[in-house]
Amino acid sequence: MLATAIALTLPVPQAATAPERINKAPALPTLPTPSAAEIGVAQPRSVPAVGSAVNGMWITLSPGASGNSRTRVKMPVSEGMPLLADWNGDGVSTPGVFSAGQWLVTNAAVGRSSWEGFASLGSAGDIPLTGNRDDDGKADIATFRDGIWNWRDSTGRQETYQFGERGDIPVVGDWNGDGVDEPGVVRGSTWIVPRPSGEGTRSFSFGQPGDTPIAGDWDGDGKDGPGVVRGNQRWFLAKSVARPDKVDSLVFQVEEGESALVGLQTSAPGACPTATSEAERFGKVEQRKVRAPLLPQGTRRIPGYQEINATLRDGMRGVMVTDLTNRLRSRSMMPYYDPLSSERLKEEAIRRSANAAFSAAILVSTSGYIKDNRITRDMLLDYARWHIRSIACSHGAISPGGWGNDWQSALWAVVAGQAGWMLWDELTVQERAYVAAMVFSEAEYAAQRGPRYFRDRVGAELSPGNSRSDEVSWDLLAPALAYSMFPGHEREAKWRDSMIAMAIAAFARPGNLGDNTFVNGISVSVRLPGTNANEDGTVTNHGIVNPDYTQNVQHLWWAATLLRAGRQSVPESLFLNADIVYRALAVVDFPSPPYAPPGGTVYAPGGQIYYPMGVSWGIRRPATFVGVDAFANLYAAPDTNAGAFLAAHAYDTRALQLRFRSGQIYAPGREEESYRLGKEEYALQQVALAWWAGAWKANGRSMQVDTGAYPWVRLHSGYELDELGGTRW
Repeated sequence: MLATAIALTLPVPQAATAPERINKAPALPTLPTPSAAEIGVAQPRSVPAVGSAVNGMWITLSPGASGNSRTRVKMPVSEGMPLLADWNGDGVSTPGVFSAGQWLVTNAAVGRSSWEGFASLGSAGDIPLTGNRDDDGKADIATFRDGIWNWRDSTGRQETYQFGERGDIPVVGDWNGDGVDEPGVVRGSTWIVPRPSGEGTRSFSFGQPGDTPIAGDWDGDGKDGPGVVRGNQRWFLAKSVARPDKVDSLVFQVEEGESALVGLQTSAPGACPTATSEAERFGKVEQRKVRAPLLPQGTRRIPGYQEINATLRDGMRGVMVTDLTNRLRSRSMMPYYDPLSSERLKEEAIRRSANAAFSAAILVSTSGYIKDNRITRDMLLDYARWHIRSIACSHGAISPGGWGNDWQSALWAVVAGQAGWMLWDELTVQERAYVAAMVFSEAEYAAQRGPRYFRDRVGAELSPGNSRSDEVSWDLLAPALAYSMFPGHEREAKWRDSMIAMAIAAFARPGNLGDNTFVNGISVSVRLPGTNANEDGTVTNHGIVNPDYTQNVQHLWWAATLLRAGRQSVPESLFLNADIVYRALAVVDFPSPPYAPPGGTVYAPGGQIYYPMGVSWGIRRPATFVGVDAFANLYAAPDTNAGAFLAAHAYDTRALQLRFRSGQIYAPGREEESYRLGKEEYALQQVALAWWAGAWKANGRSMQVDTGAYPWVRLHSGYELDELGGTRW
């Protein structure tokens, strides 16, 4: 039953206390700005690396002018000798292990992976090596024992010969730049390699007895040079066998149990260290198709927005300082900090940092931010870019084995991608390329998944106790962002159609199955295969009517605002049932009994939240509802009192924050907010969304609604694709 609209008495926020003075956060590395022509055409170069089969950890160091990035790949613990090579020819080296003649590999360059069988060659006691003997880009494998080399290339062709003698240490390199790797041996500190003519050998001294010899193309000139690791930390790397006197050095610790290895980086120095050449080229093309968004400026004149702005500023100080002096302190000088290895779970590693970047981007681009809390605009911009490029770099569209195209990844990509889009004019071409590729990939994946449903047409639960409204509504954000960023793209129709389909499905109610509703030329009652919301607009999740999931209706309005930012018309389907679902928070009454005492509306006076059937994520989460309130204040009917609820929740959020000098909102522990994987960053994301929505209410251009007919849109899960990328029924 719908109750009448209620009036609110808003609490008076307590006076703000002065924020605690903090030490200046360490400076983040700047990046060189390659031209568009430079992206994707870099000569592959070798980079130092270490690996340990017994520890299951491989670490690659990517030196750059502004700092060294380290990328970690976690593998199952195994026995044998660690390896690193480009097993599939994508231009990026990935872990391998040799154990008693068995070669196990992975093609993942970031994150966690598992071993796959690759080849059988050699036996226990052999020394394994890799190289490129047939110039096809894929690693060929070899074993060495007492001067005897046994090679097998990627086609299966084998070759056996002698080069060296017992006691020599084998190395492999393209010594003359002809694209074919040749053998070499190190005897004491003497290196012996074939002459370019193929007749005889060349010998020269490099390093000292006791050094660990390695070889690689350290400067990207196409010729491999000698290198040694001394004292398990000092690396000396020479330009070529013809110029062993031209040496660079660096410090990179080889810990106990690790072996010195040589990695391969196909991207330019200062670029994403694990990007494939194909991804670089793709991103280079796609970023040219992006149009920067409209950026209306926010205002503090709307009730509650003084508090929203203050909460966002103080919260960003807290999150930024936490990252740079604690959580990510050891990575703060890495241009690309490898977020996937920063936390145990991908959700915390990616979503948490994406929320921080998003909040910073909103503050930088729409608030007139200059300096606050000893943090300047440039510092905040550098911080946002650092997260954005690192998150995008580690996406699977850029780095093999990266995150993405999975549960909730569409949401993470949209948060990081929108942050990048809002700062588009301040990103390097390379950063734009990675953001564009990430957004494109997630839009394609989400569109392909399509709608899913909680109940079928007769009311049977397909996913018992859990509506699919949250998943479907966050998925639709990915094609919405792509549709907004890439106007006129050849995939535009596909993204639009999938967005419309998921918008219709996300909060479809049982009554829609018989109410003769038409949106965008689609007969909803005839075409819907199921529903996701309850008839009164509430959403069931965790087996209860759950306000924390009802608030996901903001995804519809978020998508609409993305389209407005991209100067696109907004399909009317993005508003289907949105007002009704918001009323489940603001207007629908839950009498007690049968509901928990005291009963009433979810939105209680004073900014408190009433949970009629129990709590999922904590009892004091006003920030969770600030975002949906701000969108409702922009789009919902006036009788929902969205503006008053927005102000109440903004005041309460600020009051919670003012208990602390750190900028945090929630007290330690799980009572107020139990989300452990970045609850402060999630609260800030909601506050930032509220600020952005307020900017559109105060200063945004009028909205163009698309009432066009798209009757072919498919409301079932999955899409059939035609050759143009469009969708069809």
